[in-house]
Amino acid sequence: MWQDPRQAERAAWIARAVAHPVRLRILAYLAEQGAYVMDLTTALGRRQANISQHLMVLREVGLVQAEREGMMVRYTLRSELVADLLALLARLAEGLPEEPSMGLGPRRFRRGRGRGRW
Repeated sequence: MWQDPRQAERAAWIARAVAHPVRLRILAYLAEQGAYVMDLTTALGRRQANISQHLMVLREVGLVQAEREGMMVRYTLRSELVADLLALLARLAEGLPEEPSMGLGPRRFRRGRGRGRW
C-alpha cells in the first residue's frame, strides 16, 4: 500500500476533503439519501452559499456526484465506499477522548501555492 506516490496524493486529497465537520455531515446526509442544496441547508442549518462551496470541494475530489433534474441539481454519493469511510471514521471518533490533546484543533485550509482550494 502507498507504493505509488500518485495514489498517496489522491488519498491525501480525499482526507483533506473530509477533514471538515460540515463536509462530513453533508456526506452522512447523502449516505442516507440523495439531496438538493435546499434540503442540506435546512438539515444542517447553513446558508446556501456555504453548502454549495462544500459540495464543490466534495465534487472536485470525486466523493459526490451531481445529477441535473430540470432546474434542480440532486447530489448523491459517488460510491458506497464513501459511506464505508464515514462509518469507519465514526467508529474511530467514538474511541477518542472528548478533546484530543494532539494540538490538532479545527483549522481552516488556506489558499496558497500548491495547497489546493481548501
